[in-house]
Amino acid sequence: MGNSAVYVRQSEDKSGHEAAVQRQESDCRLLAQAKGWDAPTLYADNSISATSGKPRPAFEKLLRDIESGAIDSLVVWHLDRLTRSMKDLSRIIEAGQKHRVNISCVHGVSLDLGDPTGVAVAQILTAIAGMETSHKGNRQKAANRQRADAGEAFWSRRPFGYDRKDGHVFTVPEEAAAIREAAEMVLSGSTLSSVVRQWNAAGLTTTTKEKGRWGVTQLRRLLINPRYAGRRIYNGDDKGAGKWDAILDEETSRRLEEMLTDPRRRTAPDDLNSKYLLSGIVVCGKCGSKMFAAPVAAPGGGKRMVYRCFGGYCMQRSLGDIDELVTGVIIGVLSRPDAARLFATGDTTAELRRKATDLRDRRDALASLLADGLLSAAAVREQSGKLGRALADVEAAIASSTGLNPAAAVVGADDVGKAWDGLPLGTQRQIIRALMTVTVMPAGKGVRFDPEQIQIEWKQ
Repeated sequence: MGNSAVYVRQSEDKSGHEAAVQRQESDCRLLAQAKGWDAPTLYADNSISATSGKPRPAFEKLLRDIESGAIDSLVVWHLDRLTRSMKDLSRIIEAGQKHRVNISCVHGVSLDLGDPTGVAVAQILTAIAGMETSHKGNRQKAANRQRADAGEAFWSRRPFGYDRKDGHVFTVPEEAAAIREAAEMVLSGSTLSSVVRQWNAAGLTTTTKEKGRWGVTQLRRLLINPRYAGRRIYNGDDKGAGKWDAILDEETSRRLEEMLTDPRRRTAPDDLNSKYLLSGIVVCGKCGSKMFAAPVAAPGGGKRMVYRCFGGYCMQRSLGDIDELVTGVIIGVLSRPDAARLFATGDTTAELRRKATDLRDRRDALASLLADGLLSAAAVREQSGKLGRALADVEAAIASSTGLNPAAAVVGADDVGKAWDGLPLGTQRQIIRALMTVTVMPAGKGVRFDPEQIQIEWKQ
């Protein structure tokens, strides 16, 4: 024979050591040697499926070399290592027929692409391989569905907070504690960004192969994932309680989902990155432009911070004096006995949440009534629909009552001033934006700071 080749492929190499393709290569070279084909060229695709549609670089190069006549004999471990689709087989036949390429299989029959019988056998074997792939996929889906119905955990990559050994799923204490703390921080008014910074500073990493740093999107997905409340979800359907310990209780999980999926949740971009309380919030009383924090020369030398109008460059005022005034006013108002009424908090939703829990329990109980034969499937569907609609109404009322008002983080605290000081700067800025407009009125050049120069207009 002329120029020979060996082609090897493995669909998934979890270890990354290429052991499977190396074993294939060894067997293929022994067969090539038995046939007298010396020093065959190796073409290898590792961890690439033949049915996913993803490009196989070595396969494509092999096709080009066969078509050009550079390869006239090929050894594969099994025909399904070369192709599992009729589309790819057609390309192989088209490339190899004119050169009458011979394909020898370590496991299986040899094929002569120049012989109609060889082509027919190749088509039959490929069709069977395709059928087996479909059956395997169906069996896998059925197995996954069965595991989900039984509440068993299943994942291809370890989720943050959990691990497993010998089929038993357990929580990772350090990660579970971080998740609980993050949930508490977010529900208390902290931003996702502040939690991400804390996690990254603590050296917590994602469970991806790269062990990467956390981002806001990743954290948000984690906090709204029902898995952490011990719920088993399969293809969007809630299969009930899973066979693992919950890290978050169901009420916390639902509140996080309400908060983090509400379309009204919008954070001004500069609230996440600004270093100063009122930068971009305070307004110039002369031209109406926003005022931003800026350093200026201090009388005794050095620098001091001011809020400066960057619209008409009308004026500037002491940053520290304005911050102190606004902070004192907002703490005073939020400390009032009627603050809970003026600035709606989540406390008004307690009865609604109890009602929602009762509706969910009643809906979940329908499955047991059906299983015990006490209700028909039609009756269960009807009752489930009624309860679902009632639950949707209650959840809408909860969302409307909370309104994502960031002032809820401090209203009702024993020490509002201390609670305010403990909030992240971004949350303080959100509260100020939600509750007031701060305007600096013109006072004339050289006039000392006077609280009367600051006009505060309440939005509530």
